Amino acid sequence: MDTSTGEYLKDLFSTEIWQDHFTTLSDTLGFSLSMYAPSGKSIFVPRGGTLPLCRNFRSSSSEFRSQCDSYCHPIMMKTLQTGKPDVFKCYAGIVSFSLPIDYMNEKTIILGQGSFSSYEDFRQSMNLVNSADLDTISISTPLTFTSLQHAWKVCGVVSDFVNRLMKNAQETVILRKKFESLKSVFSLWSTAAGEPPETRYQGMLYNLSTLLDIDRITIFTLDRLRERYTSLYGLSKSGVETESLNIGVQDRIVKELSSGKPFVRFAPPVIKPGADVPVNKGIQLLFPIMVNRKLAGILGIADRVLNEDDRQIISGFCKQTALFIENHHLHQNLKRKFNRLAAVSELTKTITPIQNHETLLRTILDQSAELLKAEQGSLMLLDQESDDLLLEAKKGVVEGLAEKLRINRGEGIAGRVAELGEAVLVENVEKDVRFKQKNRQHYKTPSFISIPLKIGDRVIGVLNLSDKTSGEVFDDEDLKLIQSFATHAAVVMERNVFYNQSEELKKLSIMDPLTGLLNRRYLYERFKDELARSERHGHNLSLMMLDVDGFKYCNDTFGHLFGDRTLKTIAETLLNTVRSMDVVARFGGDEFMIILPETSMPLAADIAERLRSNVAQQVVLPEDPAQTGPRTLTISIGVVSYPKHGATLELLLENVDKALYRAKNKGKNTIEILA
Repeated sequence: MDTSTGEYLKDLFSTEIWQDHFTTLSDTLGFSLSMYAPSGKSIFVPRGGTLPLCRNFRSSSSEFRSQCDSYCHPIMMKTLQTGKPDVFKCYAGIVSFSLPIDYMNEKTIILGQGSFSSYEDFRQSMNLVNSADLDTISISTPLTFTSLQHAWKVCGVVSDFVNRLMKNAQETVILRKKFESLKSVFSLWSTAAGEPPETRYQGMLYNLSTLLDIDRITIFTLDRLRERYTSLYGLSKSGVETESLNIGVQDRIVKELSSGKPFVRFAPPVIKPGADVPVNKGIQLLFPIMVNRKLAGILGIADRVLNEDDRQIISGFCKQTALFIENHHLHQNLKRKFNRLAAVSELTKTITPIQNHETLLRTILDQSAELLKAEQGSLMLLDQESDDLLLEAKKGVVEGLAEKLRINRGEGIAGRVAELGEAVLVENVEKDVRFKQKNRQHYKTPSFISIPLKIGDRVIGVLNLSDKTSGEVFDDEDLKLIQSFATHAAVVMERNVFYNQSEELKKLSIMDPLTGLLNRRYLYERFKDELARSERHGHNLSLMMLDVDGFKYCNDTFGHLFGDRTLKTIAETLLNTVRSMDVVARFGGDEFMIILPETSMPLAADIAERLRSNVAQQVVLPEDPAQTGPRTLTISIGVVSYPKHGATLELLLENVDKALYRAKNKGKNTIEILA
């Protein structure tokens, strides 16, 4: 088969089903049917070969073969040029017909060969054989004859049958081309999952327009704000500008497309005056693009009569488009959820290290509001004693509320959330059947979220958020997101309470409750550590022991409350006088102990003198007629140092006690440094 025959004919005639059809047709009609290219080269012959008589002639002599080619070929070329069939007798006298065929713009000729038209034609053919001195040619008997009229009838039957077969084959090829083209178009969608649908419509409309040879095609998308479907993009092959149409969401067309119809066909008489779609605008067919069972868009086809196959292709396109949009939305939603969940994780990391309770509560509220883009909010905790909700943190207009607003458990929306332990999502508080209350004046929108802060099944508080910055209502996604954060926040809050309580207990275990100084037990622990460090590094260390002079007289004369205040004053004076590295503790009663790390005896003596002087100036006694001495309290101080006065804790404590005893015996308000 030469190249002039074309790819479509090659594909067609190489199929076994076509060969079966052609062979059966030849056997049924009694005509040998062959097919030839415009060059005269044979394309197809039945499985049994060409007409036996003709085959014998052509194979017996090159002269016969040359005569046959020069005789039949011009006739076939003539029918090919005129496009009309012809019936003729070949060089050997066999009745034949030449039938031109046009398939997918490719040309070919069917040659039908019957038998002799009469006995006379048969005799003349045999004379040609004898005159050419050919070998004997076998002839089947009895002979059958074919008239020219019968040949024309057979030619017509073959023409109808072959053209019908070719038409079906042609439609199949065209349909296959359409689907292949559509398949290549659809494959583009998978490469653009991150792109918004609008950016893909233009290319898709172009491919669909080319595929189906559509003049004008338009995509309508939903404008939610205006509640109308407006033309997003239109394409016109003829250059005629596409119309800017819009269709209301309540229009009949929208209702029909939303009901499940594959398409809506309409003509000007159907459209009433004043309808959303103008009359005589060229739109003929509208196809729905359904996303999640909702009409997300409409595909409009203008100026084109579409057959059933075309409509199916367009419907397939719309479904594929809808699938892409749905996948795109899912992709965007997943991305948004991932980002928001990542934000929850980051927020949890932010609040976890906060130790100050008030700062923690304020941060949790601020971060919650930021997470949901809420302008207002409040955080309330249950008072363990009264079981009331107590306002602990607030944001937005509610800043004007009382500092410690209390709400009884079960009272109002927040109280109800605390009572039931269930979250409340309200789109419109004025229409919600659970509440039906007028929205308060300082709230911009009627939508809010109120969720319980829970540890397991135990409610510890309530978080309230309202007024989205966008003006939109809160939805289920917002609720799930804030609940996820609130679960972490409640755990952090509970842990923060335990931490503060443990810190307080720890503080109580090491501190003197009256003066706030370290107690005697913890003093021993610190003294051991400082002594070990001094020994390890070879540093000096000094130790002071102080006693308040005449403290018993003060207590007996002015009362124990005054005595307690006096001890607090002395403790503050000691802390304000020593260095930050020094350790001050209440040793017992009116006795105090001070550890002076890395301090030699001369420096310790200077510090002791400052202490004695400052205390004498701070504590003034009330007037007492019986009092004859000074009206200020004083202290006596004993001082020792490591390693001069001992290398162990016990020995240093024993020696500093001796030094203090000597200071007291010298008349009080004195400093004694052990020799």
